[in-house]
Amino acid sequence: MKTKRIFRSALSTASFAGITLATLLSAVSCDNKDYNNASPFDNVVYIDAAELQDVSNFTFNRTIADGKKEISAVLAFPTDADINVNFKAEPSLADIYNARLGTKFTVLDSRHYKFSAEQVVIPKGEITSKPITIDFSSLTDLEIDAGYLLPVTIDQASNGMSILGGSSTICYVIRRSSAITTAASLKDNYFEVPGFDFGSPTASVVNNMAQLTFEAIIRVNKFERDISTIMGIEQYCLFRIGDAGFPRQQLQFSSPGDVKFPNPSNNKLLQANEWYHVAVTYDTEHKTAIMYVDGKEQSRIEDYGNGTPINLGKQEREKQAYMFKIGHSYDEPDVFLRQLDGEICEARIWNVARTQEEIYQNMYSVEPTTPGLCAYWKFNEGEGDKAIDQTGNGNDAIAHSKVMWPDGIEVTQKNKE
Repeated sequence: MKTKRIFRSALSTASFAGITLATLLSAVSCDNKDYNNASPFDNVVYIDAAELQDVSNFTFNRTIADGKKEISAVLAFPTDADINVNFKAEPSLADIYNARLGTKFTVLDSRHYKFSAEQVVIPKGEITSKPITIDFSSLTDLEIDAGYLLPVTIDQASNGMSILGGSSTICYVIRRSSAITTAASLKDNYFEVPGFDFGSPTASVVNNMAQLTFEAIIRVNKFERDISTIMGIEQYCLFRIGDAGFPRQQLQFSSPGDVKFPNPSNNKLLQANEWYHVAVTYDTEHKTAIMYVDGKEQSRIEDYGNGTPINLGKQEREKQAYMFKIGHSYDEPDVFLRQLDGEICEARIWNVARTQEEIYQNMYSVEPTTPGLCAYWKFNEGEGDKAIDQTGNGNDAIAHSKVMWPDGIEVTQKNKE
């Protein structure tokens, strides 16, 4: 029921214009009341983006010049007349938000934003207006890693419509960040690489590899599954977290021949909601494998594997499930298993065993033309259902289903001095 949309905003506001929360909730409860003659506080207007919280982070990479946000006006329930609602930027509110956030951010200069319209209409019988766009421009002129505030508020509404104080303003916290600010969600999703399929000519770059390095930056939201796949091929060459009889939060690598390392250890657990750069190197000739977390060696094994070269492409197997995937490795009919509940970016495959120094220095970015780099998915598209192979080898990663690109991504750079 449409009237229920106001409940969450009311909960964050606690009271409105002297009306208690209980009264407000009672006023918008589900019934057959004719609201045409209701008292003014029976209906309210607010900003959709501020329904749950009135602060929104707009963090973007330092190379991004433009951006946009959309907002709409929303009523608690329909009326029998059009309601005109005016929006405006309100720089005077910056001090209030700085005090709340414990910051000293600057107000965003007006030359960096423009409203597509300053007034919207909520048509009679409806509860939501068409959205307006706040277009941001010349963002590369902003200072890197500095913070800027843009409070946007409902200035007034027609027909005496009351404005819900706690949700009448959305304050954008704008940061041009030196960090990675885009990643793809793998929750209930995964990526395949058609170019690695059997018979594909572009699979040759990941075949007959005497050495291998897998790299990725990940953040796991929950470790609910016994296995959370990062990338690779099931029962052949797989980089993952957890296993049967193995800690759910510990990295594991399985080489050709399904030889797994390291041994289980509760001293090597990843934590939920923290960004990690994870990597594994494997030298088939020297039979050595090394695992790294945030550029530091975590585990090492000697006399490892069966010594055969690695082929990530053109694997003629009985099951399609046993193909190279990112964020997923195996499924049963109609059931997806072993997916990673979290985000990923900067995924790479090398045909060399990278050194610790090389891994540490290039955790967050690397030149796509670096020798030995076979496939490189930055996951910085921010839209769409494809991750481009930055090497130019043509092995783009394609999502199984529509990709979610979470807002507010900012990967902590742990190799900065």
